[in-house]
Amino acid sequence: MSLGRVTGGARTVSHEAATVARTVAVSDAASMAAGAGEALAAATAAAAAAAAAAAAVARVTARAIAAFALSVVLPATALHAQTSLAPTADRPAVGSDRSPSVPTAASWAPDLRERIDRVPVRVTDAAGRIVSGELPVTVFRPAGPGPFPLALINHGRDWRERGRYGRQRYESAARFFVRKGYAVAVPLRLGYGELAAAGDPETNVRCDQPRYTAALNAAGQQVADVLRFMAAQPDIDASRTVLVGQSVGGLAALAALPQLADVAPAAPTGSAGPAVLAVINVSGGHGGRPEAAASPCRPDVLEQEMSRLGSLQRARARAIPTLWLYADNDHLFGTRWPRQWAQAYQAAGGAMTWRLLPPVGQEGHRLFTDGNDQWQPVVDAFLRPLGVDIPGALLYPPDHDPGRADVADLSALPSSSSSPELQRLYRAFLAAPLPRAFAMNGQSRSSFATGDDAQSRALARCEEGAQAEDPCRLYAVNRTVVWSQP
Repeated sequence: MSLGRVTGGARTVSHEAATVARTVAVSDAASMAAGAGEALAAATAAAAAAAAAAAAVARVTARAIAAFALSVVLPATALHAQTSLAPTADRPAVGSDRSPSVPTAASWAPDLRERIDRVPVRVTDAAGRIVSGELPVTVFRPAGPGPFPLALINHGRDWRERGRYGRQRYESAARFFVRKGYAVAVPLRLGYGELAAAGDPETNVRCDQPRYTAALNAAGQQVADVLRFMAAQPDIDASRTVLVGQSVGGLAALAALPQLADVAPAAPTGSAGPAVLAVINVSGGHGGRPEAAASPCRPDVLEQEMSRLGSLQRARARAIPTLWLYADNDHLFGTRWPRQWAQAYQAAGGAMTWRLLPPVGQEGHRLFTDGNDQWQPVVDAFLRPLGVDIPGALLYPPDHDPGRADVADLSALPSSSSSPELQRLYRAFLAAPLPRAFAMNGQSRSSFATGDDAQSRALARCEEGAQAEDPCRLYAVNRTVVWSQP
């Protein structure tokens, strides 16, 4: 496959309109510093989970404060997106990614029919011990009865914080795939959050002699088990499954393929049973050391592991296409070693496409959570020749479309919904930095967002609690009015 570089269309990540520092879900410092520290972390994981539980009351207050900060709060009768304690669109409330328990009550994204399933798994760690438990799996579905194809998204690894992981959501990525007509499953794997005390099967044990094969086998087995569980659901068509992963989760998606000997590559026209259409590996790696930038533990050993995984694709009638995405400023793994890992995978028999994307903020290893505007169009283009034609990315319009109203003209707002409250909210949008998006439904709901994935997040925030009304639509994006009558 091709080696290339994507340079166009980079979007600068900005702060929220309320100038609140962005808090990011456990975006994975990706298998940070291994060795003796990992052994200590394993011994203290249960204690970390207990300490996190003791802080739960304080976090409720933090969530409320953060949720307030992430929305423009007006009276209940005003035209705006109502405040909610639920985090939205990959911008979790303070502390929400630190909860050791899995919320099971109120949905956070009712428009995506969010729910939680539990999937029993059983794996073997590097020492030969059995580690088992029930994975909490967050599931999102499009509207309608289905059946829906499946995207399975896998989180990364911060061994220092693994006892404090919360339920994984990746809502911006989930909404991208839902827009493509896909159901989305996001598991929390063994060794993290509420499952930290069960053991740490994904540890590489030592930095000088890392056990990458055992770690990735354990991770891949869990991904395979979740796929089989989802394939058994009546509204899921797993014949064109896309496996997605961030950092260690990206390699877990690759490592799942040998675990799926009973799952064939997806045919262009679909197949009767579970089948994997493609793997999307975002910032994939293991053994990262934040104290030693771009110098993971024994990257040569991981290169050998990628060669092994690639060689297992030779036995297939058709190798499963894989897309490897990295940002130019990934300080955890750098770009030299990831490129060598990808080339080793390809040379051994794997089908691989490499894309190096422009820098993302201050840390490119957050590409998956902070660079949606960059990776989503690339994934759309990668999946299109594979028969996934529906776009998921929301592209930005040209500035100053001459056929549209002036974005600064408040009198152009739909008269049926215009009010002093709406105009105040819209003025705040006009004062916000780019990229930005303003959404409304012409009735009682409106909201705006700035920064990465602004369009999707503005729509999601506008939709909160508005299921009984008309759907929200974008009114303005950056400097352009895009509103049209339904």
